Amino acid sequence: MDRVPHRPLRVLIVRAARDPIADWQAMLLDRLAVDPLVTLVGVVAGQGARTARPGGALLGGILSIERRLVAGQLRRYDTSGARAILSALSQCGAPQDSDSADLAIVLGARDLSDDQLNLARHGSWSVRFAGAASAVWPAASATQRASPRMPVEILSRTIHAPSCVLVRTASYNLKPGAVLTGAFVEEKSVLLIVRALHDLATGQLDALPSADLIPPPVQPNVAETLGYAVSFAKAAAVKLRHRMRARRGKGQLFWRLAAGAGCATDLDLTASEVLPAHSHTMADPFLFEHDGTTWVFYEAMNADDGAGWIEAAQLTAQGLGKPVTALTCPYHLSFPFVFRDGDEIFMMPETQQSRRLEVWRATDFPTGWTLHATAFEGMYLADSILWHAEDGQWWLLTNLSDHFAFQDHSSELYLFSIDGPSLGGLTPHPRNPVAIGAGHARNAGALIPLNGRLFRPSQNNSHGVYGYGLNLMEITRLDDKSFEEILLRQWTPDDLPGSRGIHHLSVLNDRYVFDWSGS
Repeated sequence: MDRVPHRPLRVLIVRAARDPIADWQAMLLDRLAVDPLVTLVGVVAGQGARTARPGGALLGGILSIERRLVAGQLRRYDTSGARAILSALSQCGAPQDSDSADLAIVLGARDLSDDQLNLARHGSWSVRFAGAASAVWPAASATQRASPRMPVEILSRTIHAPSCVLVRTASYNLKPGAVLTGAFVEEKSVLLIVRALHDLATGQLDALPSADLIPPPVQPNVAETLGYAVSFAKAAAVKLRHRMRARRGKGQLFWRLAAGAGCATDLDLTASEVLPAHSHTMADPFLFEHDGTTWVFYEAMNADDGAGWIEAAQLTAQGLGKPVTALTCPYHLSFPFVFRDGDEIFMMPETQQSRRLEVWRATDFPTGWTLHATAFEGMYLADSILWHAEDGQWWLLTNLSDHFAFQDHSSELYLFSIDGPSLGGLTPHPRNPVAIGAGHARNAGALIPLNGRLFRPSQNNSHGVYGYGLNLMEITRLDDKSFEEILLRQWTPDDLPGSRGIHHLSVLNDRYVFDWSGS
């Protein structure tokens, strides 16, 4: 892919000297300081409206206790580098400096005043989490706890449009409790901001449809605050109980397989049949045809929630045959994407515990495999698939975890061009990550070609549930310049009574298999 050089964006940071630096703000500054598409040119103290901060001793006290309880799960970011970056930037404040900056990014309690918007050609950008400047306390509100995901908005103000306009938006699945949810969503916002900045720098910041902005959240009252504390305590107790049961080899029965027949764009999941449970947990099924026989490859796990392995079984009109162990490793295996290239058969399972991507070649199908290729050494990837386009180009679609405190694979989709199963010639797509948001970014199976169209199953991670629902995305453009897709169909537990989640789909001709979870 030929890269066209672009002039870096000249960026001002809007921040008063005494404003504290949040972890996510420090992470953003560190990344912008080394980004070739961005040049930090100065700091300005905003004179506009002050960002409202939540009050209330009761909520503050509960969140303080919660922070101590989850401290072991919350890795703190070193802000010293960001402080050094800020101290080295020159102060800017006069409107006549308008030619010195392209954009001002608000990282403090005050935005630019209407007059100060003249300081930057594109005005100012600020970030709102469910309508607030912080993501933590809104996550404790009854409104947010009842929502499927927490939204993040990048808002723009310019000298010509001083009222806030939506630039970019995404939403992220909830974590247990407001403290973890807030820290997680704030960390995820960094990639969203960087992606939007790159689009602005390269002239690809497409206008979003006009939409109402999320209003500022209402401070929880005493009853809501106490209700939040009770719900957090109950959720923590349930999580602890499940962990203790898993240690005794009695982990929660979660994913099961079901199969049926029908068109991929109009599946009726209630018409499917539950497949026999050969292992405690069976998930991530892939259909594969070999010598006239249809096989199902899937992740298998024991009730101790230990490392998974890959099993395979024949799918017949009578159901699922006796399984065989296809592949086992010292580390966890899942998502067994099986594919053919010419006369050879390959498997690319999820191997994130080995911190690399692996492709295995079949030597004695379906139980004999040898390691064929590796890539992304030292990195965490999940649910990776390959696509061999009609023009001969191979594409890798993967959920790479670009993280600091939270290893998350459900919020960004990355695209790479490669030269085939040997994983050579890896070239990142210029618009990576090509999809952002927990509602649709994570892969949920292999791409599905159908009548000249191309579809991508994706996960809908919502309501604090991993694998809550399933999407069918139609890919409308896939080339070295862009990736575009639209939501065509969505399935949730409402479409399969008795289920709690539906998170993976595989289609072969007119047959399909998916996994689902009970209560």
